[in-house]
Parts: sequence; structure tokens; C-alpha cells
Amino acid sequence: MIKQDKIKLIQPIWDNYIKTNKLVLDTKGNEIPNIDDSRKEAIEHIKQIVSQFQANTLNIYEFKTSIDSFNKRNNLWGFTATKGQMFFNQLVKNSESKIDKLTELLKTCISKPNHLDEALSKIESLENYCLSIFSKAKDKRKVPKPGSVGYFLSYFWQIQDHRAWPILYTSLINAFTELEIWEEKANQKESYAFFYQLNEEIKKVLKEHSKKEITNWDAEHAFWNFKGNPNKPESKKKEPKIVDVEEETVISINASFELSDYLIPKVAKLIELGSQTDKSASSKGSDYEKLVAEIFKQLDFEVEILGQGSGRNPDAILRLREENTAFIVDAKAYTNGYSLGVDDRAIKEYINHYCPKLQKEGYKKIGFIIVSNSFKSNFDNFINEITWNTDIKRFILLTSEALLYLLAYKTKDRLGLSTIIESIIGFGNPVEAQNIIEEFDDV
Repeated sequence: MIKQDKIKLIQPIWDNYIKTNKLVLDTKGNEIPNIDDSRKEAIEHIKQIVSQFQANTLNIYEFKTSIDSFNKRNNLWGFTATKGQMFFNQLVKNSESKIDKLTELLKTCISKPNHLDEALSKIESLENYCLSIFSKAKDKRKVPKPGSVGYFLSYFWQIQDHRAWPILYTSLINAFTELEIWEEKANQKESYAFFYQLNEEIKKVLKEHSKKEITNWDAEHAFWNFKGNPNKPESKKKEPKIVDVEEETVISINASFELSDYLIPKVAKLIELGSQTDKSASSKGSDYEKLVAEIFKQLDFEVEILGQGSGRNPDAILRLREENTAFIVDAKAYTNGYSLGVDDRAIKEYINHYCPKLQKEGYKKIGFIIVSNSFKSNFDNFINEITWNTDIKRFILLTSEALLYLLAYKTKDRLGLSTIIESIIGFGNPVEAQNIIEEFDDV
């Protein structure tokens, strides 16, 4: 399957991985020491969760929540991204009228296959189920994507037998595409069949080259290292955009795509605008507030712009009527990072004034969002006071870069607004770009 000229490209990938002392990084660029040992330990816990689901000790909702909770604490396979937990959430949410059918289908599909043909049959069954939902959906952002089935099922198979079953990672497909050894297929069944055979071929090539046995994890780690190696041959992709901010270099890192490819030029300048020093504070603040409001509009919020010139008001009110959810927004164009200072009094006034109004309109879940390039002080005590003593359910510190990545993933993956809200209210503060990448990127 793999031609000799491609073998010569694959062999250095292994050599470079070995030179790093088998370094494996997470989506934030941090080293994961002894990832294989950590995975083996985690597998024993996940197997118990799967067994409880198979034995009806856990229903499908409890199973979904247990898997989500464990992977958020032990994100060793990237299951927290779009093709994992988000797919699972949408699958269950769109199957509530036939939850028993989905439960039995999942029990069958996630169980370990005995051979490749059985695995492909399981993929076909779940893919067809998803297609039946996807093809009828008016808003395809809110339903499980059939293209996620291969990753989703192969994750559960690897948990049960990591030596037999490789996971269909998007990052591996990207690497294989870059090496020109990947062939696009019509569906997930055919994609996994091709991927499985290609992975076996690659392990054989690496075994002959290294004179040692190569596992699925060995091959996976080597290609992860290849995709993140700064010394690799230049690909067709653009290098990440670099923005200078106050003599520091802020780099959009760790995403599997170029941020600017999914943003219109106007909104892509948000970080740059927030760090400008050649404008008056009033002028810069006004422009920054308008751009923040525009980005929230593109995220599909109903946006009421208040801001400068409207008296003592926050900058905007965001509404999502179908979920009775609203946010009060304050945008802070501070060059050196925003600290609370005297604004705590103004924030409380905004809350006391607008919460009753929004509640009268029927909004039951109200949050507060501050957007700024960065945050200097610790807001924990203030946030605790606000969420304890007012009707604000969530207080969110959101960096400009994180907001831009939210919009990029929304555009790229057609994320629904409900999914976006669910993610940002679940993060700790401040919410940074790395949080968004870790949540939504396909590893």
C-alpha cells in the first residue's frame, strides 16, 4: 500500500520522535509524562463504566455523564472534543423519543469487535442511524454528524483492546494527507477500513526500521510529534498568525487550523484593536465594544448594543430566547490587561438594573461576561460574591483570543449556540484560547 518514496518520509518521523525522548504534548503544549502508563490506569476505570452500561447498572444518560466526567479529568484520548463528547451529547439529545433503541444500538456498537469486518458493520450501523437524523435536520449544527462515528466507536474499542484497535484521529488523517498517503472515502465504514490497513502498514514500516515491535500508541505518538514538530518540512498550511502585543508575542497555537481562515478580516483584528496605544481610551474602547458585539452577533446571539454614549450601562445584552438565557456583557480594551479596580461598583449596578428587566422578559438563566485581551487581577472573591448575592448564574472572564476561537470553531464545525454556551459556562476563569481549542479541536 505504501510506496517506497513515502516510506522514506515515514521513517524520519519515527527517528524525530525518538530524538525527543518520546515526548507527548497535550493540546495546551504541556508534556504528558508516561502517557501510556496513565492510559492503562485510566482504561481500568473506563472499562468499569462501560461494563456498568452494558449490564444496565447505568442508563444511557448516566453513562454519557460518567464518560464526560472522567475524560474531563483525564483527557488522554481527546474525547472531550467535537467528535467525542459533543457527538455523544447530540446523539442522545436527538434520540430522546427513541432512547431505548439508541441504548441497544450503542451497547452493540461500542462492544469490542472480534475482527475488522465486525468493526465495519458496527460503524455502518451507527453511521446509518446518524444519517437518518442528519438528513432530516433543519439545523444540522444541532445533530450528531455521521463523520464522527469512526472516531467515537474506535475510542471505545481501544479502551477495551488498545493493541488491536487504532483510533481514527483527525490529526492522523491530516498527517497522512500531508504525506499524500491518505485517500478520501465516501463514508465512515470505508474510511476506517482504509485507515486500519494503512495504520498496520505504517506499524510494519516502523518495525522494520526500528527493529522493535510497534504498537498503535507508538505510531500515534510519533505522528502527533510529527504534526507538532517545528522543524518538519513546510506544509501547504499557513504558519500560525503572530500578533505583537506590548513587546510580547502572542501566538495562536495548538489548533489544527489557521485562525484567520475562519474569520472575516474585520473581526480578526480584535486582539490588535484591544492593544492599540495610538488612540484615545474612549475611541479605542468604543471600537472594541462594537467589534465584540459584532462577534457575538456572528455567534447567533440576539445582541442589544448599549455601550458608550448610552449612560451608565454595560456594553451589550445577549439573548437566546429558545433557552431563556441572557448575558450582560462588558468589553474592556485595556492594553496591559484588565484588573477589577473601581469597576466592581459599576458591575453591581449593571446587574441590579438589568437582571430584573431580563427576568420580567422571561429569562431564567442570566450570566455576566467581561471580554478583554487579558486579565491581571484575581477575580475569584468578587465572582463568588456576585454569584452568591445576585441572580447572576455564571460570571465569565473571556479573553479576546478565546472569543475569536469560539467564532472560528462555530464557523468551521457549524457549532450551535447552545453548545457554545454550554462550553463557556463550564470553564474556570479566565476562559482562554487554549480552553476553547481543547474543548472543540479534533486531536
